[in-house]
Amino acid sequence: MTNTQTNTSDEPNDRVFSRVGLVAKTGQGSIGDEIAHITGWLDKRGVEVLLDETAGELAGEGIQTSDRVDLPAQVDLLIALGGDGTLLSVARFAAEAGTPVLGINYGNLGFLTLTPREEIYEVLEQVFAGQFTSSSRMMLRASIERADGSVVTWDVLNDAVVNKTSLARIIEYEVAVDDEFVSRYRADGLIVATPTGSTAYSLSAGGPLIMPEMDAVVVCPISPHSLANRSLVLPADAQIEVKLITSDQDIVLTLDGQEGATFDQREVARIERCPHRFELLSAGERAHFEVLRTKLGWGDERQ
Repeated sequence: MTNTQTNTSDEPNDRVFSRVGLVAKTGQGSIGDEIAHITGWLDKRGVEVLLDETAGELAGEGIQTSDRVDLPAQVDLLIALGGDGTLLSVARFAAEAGTPVLGINYGNLGFLTLTPREEIYEVLEQVFAGQFTSSSRMMLRASIERADGSVVTWDVLNDAVVNKTSLARIIEYEVAVDDEFVSRYRADGLIVATPTGSTAYSLSAGGPLIMPEMDAVVVCPISPHSLANRSLVLPADAQIEVKLITSDQDIVLTLDGQEGATFDQREVARIERCPHRFELLSAGERAHFEVLRTKLGWGDERQ
């Protein structure tokens, strides 16, 4: 089920953002001046600002800071300055807190950080005037059931990926959906992605593009040994179970490219719908297919 709200200039959103958090890309010193300018812009409008520790280091002293994990629960709006990786680093915490995120693109591709840095203040004006679009995205919950019966879980916005920790032989594993055996694969790995993540690693591995506000799950083998093994698009409520057959390699489950955990053939990885949803804000007229044409270099042959 799609859960999307769109606001136009004739229908302003009446949400109030009185406390804003800023997170910044690590190692991006040039963002420091921008953080100071944004903080000043917000302060003039009576908005309280709280920075994550990285942004705080870049901006200097005199501004409140908080750990990145705790920051989303303390603010009404989170602004991510960086690339998609910066936004992904706070996505699960923002979703859990119910805090919307606005991404400012200081990276390269930027499917989630839609606002170019040159348009920061134009977009902020629109957002604080209620002229923005709110997009609700499904997330996944990935877990590993350990050999001792314990379970560890993570929430992801893009994908959970089974892959090798180093160059080695291909992985052999089997996949079941809702307890029904699907197939045994010999491949470099496996990607389980959300529609939001369909433009990330899954796309590079030959997976389908899915409209980001749909609720569905992509199961995409990475370079499968058999050409008959293709990507699957499953209902959002499907539970995917992955069991390793390979026993002599280091295999890791990577979560949104942010962290990972090793597991072996004695353990089971499960991926299913997360109870939380992620809210992404944007402003300006950027249709989804315009973003795809721009980011992926699609041609525009209209006469």
